[in-house]
Amino acid sequence: MRLHVIIASLPLLVCLYASAQPGIKDSIYSPTLKEERRLQIQLPADYKPGSNQKYQVLYLLDGEWNAELFQQVQSWSKQWGFTPPIIMVGVVNSYPNNVNQRFRDLTPTSAGQNGAGGGPKLLAFLKDELIPYINKTYPSNGSNILWGHSLGGLFVLYTLFTEPQLFDAYIAADPSLWWDHGFLIRYARERMNTVQGIKSLYITGRTGNAWHGMGIDSMVMLLKSAAPPTIEWDTVTYPNETHVSMQGKSAYDGVKYTLSPLFMQDRIHIDPLGGIVVKGMPFTLSCYNMLPAKYMRYSTDDTEPTIASSKMQAENVITPVSDVRLRIKTFFVNDSSDKTLAAEFTLGTPLTPKPKPGEAIKGAWNYTCYRSAATKEVIKSGKTSDTVDLNQLDSNSYFCRIAGYLETEQKGYYTFLMVGEPGTKLFIGDQLLMEIAPGTDYQSWIVPLEKGFYPIRYEYSHPKGGKNFEFYYMLPGAQDNGPVPTSLMYYVK
Repeated sequence: MRLHVIIASLPLLVCLYASAQPGIKDSIYSPTLKEERRLQIQLPADYKPGSNQKYQVLYLLDGEWNAELFQQVQSWSKQWGFTPPIIMVGVVNSYPNNVNQRFRDLTPTSAGQNGAGGGPKLLAFLKDELIPYINKTYPSNGSNILWGHSLGGLFVLYTLFTEPQLFDAYIAADPSLWWDHGFLIRYARERMNTVQGIKSLYITGRTGNAWHGMGIDSMVMLLKSAAPPTIEWDTVTYPNETHVSMQGKSAYDGVKYTLSPLFMQDRIHIDPLGGIVVKGMPFTLSCYNMLPAKYMRYSTDDTEPTIASSKMQAENVITPVSDVRLRIKTFFVNDSSDKTLAAEFTLGTPLTPKPKPGEAIKGAWNYTCYRSAATKEVIKSGKTSDTVDLNQLDSNSYFCRIAGYLETEQKGYYTFLMVGEPGTKLFIGDQLLMEIAPGTDYQSWIVPLEKGFYPIRYEYSHPKGGKNFEFYYMLPGAQDNGPVPTSLMYYVK
């Protein structure tokens, strides 16, 4: 009965998507299948024939229905910078005598049903004929992604556990894992350890009875208990969707999960990048990369992270018992440019506040602008305010000191953040708290402070046409950074 419902619902998609197929119409004769297979090819809009640019390839099962859907999803996602340009290959089903053969091709076993069980042949077609043809004919970089929905999702997972090296990433939308009394679950359990190297797997489904009815809950349980750490996987369930309507969400979420992490970030982005911490007093390490838990791992004892190390989350709570020597490493699918980052958090005690100076005035800090750090030639001086642009104090290069007192109204960890030229410094009292290192334009630091008043000083150079200076801080327990309120600034005449 479930098979009847699924098959019956799919012709609706022909009406929705077959009318305006995008891209290049191509075909290939398959000796394995003994038939001509039509292809719907979509090249990146910015591809220039003859260029050396190469792209990942997304193979779409049920291509006659999915080519336009994915063209729209990828166009929007790329426009807003979420995914890179890719090649999309819609693998169109065979229609002898106007009968769709997806039931034949996408099922891995016959299950006692006439016409089923052609999955192994279709897989051989993909491996031995289609992928080599695409690699030869189009600007492929050799990295492949496989998408499938319903029985196509079943075939995606069958491929993962049969020929795991064939694709780097697998996206299964509402896969029909109930097929043949849960054959794929048994098959995956036997072959889980054959999956070598880092692979990306994304499975979508629907909430309620459908999650169990499709058999997805059993696959999730198996992945939780037996998947090697090299399988970077996730699942999502959609409420208030049908087996067909959930494809749009699955398309976007699947492409984003698969492609965004590597594409969107040029480096590892965390705050703070170091600092002073108190033994036994937890602090939060924030990560701003897209989907860090998928592909980022970290250690706190200066050891090289492995794929089995702790996953980096958007917010990571660390309780120091000794100096924290943080090391972060990325583990991308089919990528040799894994990135690393090291940061150190030294055990210490809260800095001691000073008594409030009797002559201190609330509302601003003092600034003094010099021709250079090496001279005492004052160009301009005054008090910080909303009308003073610290990056427009002079039309030429200059050096600036900003000094005053910071009032802290609560004790705990404060995070200070700076943007500017290398050599930009922050002092609290006479202690150099942090400095922007050569080759960078940013620094952030955590420090424990008590309630009270702290002498504070920023020093920065502003070369003509150079990086603008900006500074922020984050209060204990806060989720976001912001400017220091003028109500907590004090200056001395």
